[in-house]
Amino acid sequence: MNPAPPVTKAVDIAREAIGAAVRVRPMTFPAQAMILAAGRGTRLGGLGERIPKVLVEIDGVPLLTRQLDYLKAHGVESIVVNASHLADQIEEFVRSHKDGPAITLVVESEPLGTAGGVINALPHLNDAPLLVLYGDVVCGEDLKPMSDLHDRQAPVATIAVYHSNQTEAKGVVEIDGSTVTSFHEKDPDRTAGWVNAGIYIVEVDWLALFPSGEFLDFGFHIFPAALRAQKSIWAHRLRETVIDVGTPEDLEKARAAGLPPVEI
Repeated sequence: MNPAPPVTKAVDIAREAIGAAVRVRPMTFPAQAMILAAGRGTRLGGLGERIPKVLVEIDGVPLLTRQLDYLKAHGVESIVVNASHLADQIEEFVRSHKDGPAITLVVESEPLGTAGGVINALPHLNDAPLLVLYGDVVCGEDLKPMSDLHDRQAPVATIAVYHSNQTEAKGVVEIDGSTVTSFHEKDPDRTAGWVNAGIYIVEVDWLALFPSGEFLDFGFHIFPAALRAQKSIWAHRLRETVIDVGTPEDLEKARAAGLPPVEI
């Protein structure tokens, strides 16, 4: 992904307005989720020009099918999918997908970024915690421990991370225990560390404080804004790396390895 634009003044204003109220709720896995599928897939070259990245197949299965099955296995009841590049193909997929939770498609005329896409879709979500899943990363691990952590600590967000010695072009997260202390997006000076896996549980009422209709990225804008406002973000450590199909080389490796089993 190309570097995101600088954080806007409106975001800084919203950051200062973030409240400290915490809802009391029973410990349960999020019933709603959003799959981010609006990326252009430019790093995939010609393949990304012909087909949305989330419809690329591994083991004969479109990534979007795998993501939907993964969320269904966790008991998620409703799913929002955003789309922009080649949105008609994703719309046809959603229309023909009958098995599993209800799916709402939100089309962006221009991609709004990872966080901007979620904020744009807030009218289709309730105020309960939201599981956010990037459409181009595949994980087979049980996320219920991550949900339990989020419920116990009540941060504005909990993110899944994995350790890697190859962090080129990835977002690296610094943590103290399980508390996130800083984000470093695609920093060439960082060659190892805890990588942002592209799986989050976020508080919807917190996201609603940021402006809608602007390009906003979680790693560049939203999460750093929360830390500057002294809001807590927690990290859930995954045991394994996630499958990332952002480049042709990554896709080739993923197809050679095959899809990981869902461990739920």
